[in-house]
Amino acid sequence: HHVTDKCGDACPCISREDKGRSLTSCPVKMIEIQGFRATMKEMIMIKHFLDCFPCLKLMSVYVEENDPTQLGNPEVLKLVLEMLELCKKLSSCDVQLLVS
Repeated sequence: HHVTDKCGDACPCISREDKGRSLTSCPVKMIEIQGFRATMKEMIMIKHFLDCFPCLKLMSVYVEENDPTQLGNPEVLKLVLEMLELCKKLSSCDVQLLVS
């Protein structure tokens, strides 16, 4: 979203009450995220998708094998994995962290 010219549900300029309204009626069952770098913005976006897509069953999050990310830091990796596990428990979506 952050590279587009237009605002969307995840944009910070949209009020909290209006965020996600257009998404909750979408029958999206799977999301694939490529080039995940474990930034705070990406983590917030993952949570946003889980909150706003009630039909979501599978989220595949791909980290590029040779791309330098925060995931090289063991503490960051542990926190990201804990957050993804928590997301799995709080939603009916299977969140997978994969290497591409």
